[in-house]
Amino acid sequence: MLVMLLGAAWWLHGLVSAPRPADHQTQLFTVATGDTATEVGTLLARQGLIQSGWLFSAWSRVDQLDSHLRAGVYVLSPSMSLAQVMAVLSQGDFLVHRVTIPGGLTVRETVARLVAAHVASRAALNRAIRQGLPGLPVPPKGVRDPAEGFLFPDTYSFPAGTSARQVVLAMWADFRARTAKDRHLLAADHLTLWRWVTLASIVQAEYGYAPDAPKIAAVFDNRLARGMRLQSDATVRYALGHAVSGGLTIADLAVASPYNTYAVAGLPPGPISDPGLVALAAVLHPAHVPYLYFVAMPDGRSLFATTYAQHLKNVARVQALEKS
Repeated sequence: MLVMLLGAAWWLHGLVSAPRPADHQTQLFTVATGDTATEVGTLLARQGLIQSGWLFSAWSRVDQLDSHLRAGVYVLSPSMSLAQVMAVLSQGDFLVHRVTIPGGLTVRETVARLVAAHVASRAALNRAIRQGLPGLPVPPKGVRDPAEGFLFPDTYSFPAGTSARQVVLAMWADFRARTAKDRHLLAADHLTLWRWVTLASIVQAEYGYAPDAPKIAAVFDNRLARGMRLQSDATVRYALGHAVSGGLTIADLAVASPYNTYAVAGLPPGPISDPGLVALAAVLHPAHVPYLYFVAMPDGRSLFATTYAQHLKNVARVQALEKS
């Protein structure tokens, strides 16, 4: 009897031990939505990650893991014991792709960030974006990309296996959630959603110092009220459609595009990037100032002017700072 008990104990010890203790190479293991403990145990054994699928299933029932298995992609290794595997699965410690999208990126740049973070492929994300954003008002005529401006800049954690469409919808849902308390102010300010986000995207591109954002928004409001062109370099860069190092040339400023605010009066058709909360708030609450011009200093802060003569003096001051 003792020999039998010792034999059973040895056999059981073998089943709960790591399949290959010296093999520390990790593998990705997927638990799909609705998978049972029996199905998971079978797959684990088939991938060589545990010794016995039957024992995993039995232990799961005792430990109640079978009732709260979380779908996701887990990082496991053949060097892990059955107890270690079950601990990872029971804690829901699955692989997550974390990515930060800063304000001011275009849709194209946002996609590049998501691809670099291994969230999804470029092709899949582009297809998902082309499907549109549910509930977004019809874009104005001439908008280059209807998703531009509405994939909210934030830090996201996407479980491995999240589809490209789910990623896009999550970013759109984040925009709606983060702007919900301010959208009721649009009517009072005679703003549509598109006009709000478009102007905010220009403010986002132009400010380098957050306290200046309401003043920059005021400059654009003042120019629009006087029928002056916005003359934002950021809109020209977007119109060109490619990166431009250094300052813009005369040829750049003459590019034929509805997004070129040097050549076209009023706002461009749509946003030029995804604005953050600072820029969005600045458009709703611009500073009460008479400024019509601004120029950025090397430290990111801006100098403001009411007359063109004052503006030229500010430009000369910035040029002197840049040379010093």
